[in-house]
Amino acid sequence: MNLLIVDDHPLTCQGLAALLSATHQGTQIQTTYSAAQARVALQRLPAPDWIFLDINLPDDPHHQLFKSLCDSTWIGHTILISAEPEHRLIRTALAAGARGFIPKAADPALVLNGFDRILAGDFFVPPELKATLTDTSDGAATTKALSPRLQQVQDLLLRGSANKVIARNLSLSDHTVKEYVSSILAYHGVANRLDLILKLVEHRPI
Repeated sequence: MNLLIVDDHPLTCQGLAALLSATHQGTQIQTTYSAAQARVALQRLPAPDWIFLDINLPDDPHHQLFKSLCDSTWIGHTILISAEPEHRLIRTALAAGARGFIPKAADPALVLNGFDRILAGDFFVPPELKATLTDTSDGAATTKALSPRLQQVQDLLLRGSANKVIARNLSLSDHTVKEYVSSILAYHGVANRLDLILKLVEHRPI
């Protein structure tokens, strides 16, 4: 497994790298300290399987690296890290398909638990942040924040379509649909399809 850690604090990079390498045998880890270095690293082979990305990088005040990942397949391999959660950016990332968010101040056990859940196919946000991220008075506005592809999947979910039906209708693999469904559930802070329908049914298009 190849990991890329992007953070402007070398101590954070090295600490996270040491923790992950000690607990995941055979892992190759590259650390970069700026958005510019990260862009170069993403062009090299082998490509990283997972990217740990600090949201706030000094050489990227407008989050261009983050936005470029959101517009590419890389976002499905990205885990956000930050000292101070920026809820808007985290919600944007989850809507685009990011696999989770881990605070820099998190206990090592939470970091490892979160990463292991992501490796198992889940999406991870610390429980204490879920309520804040999903607290919105306008469910329709939340829906509009989803990427066009995730919006298509969500529309079919709200119509009761099974994963195989969604895969066939959108020409996607079953595995991709499973990941998209997990992303949508995590984004809305619900555990299953029923909870999603109950939360969004009043905003469902006629």
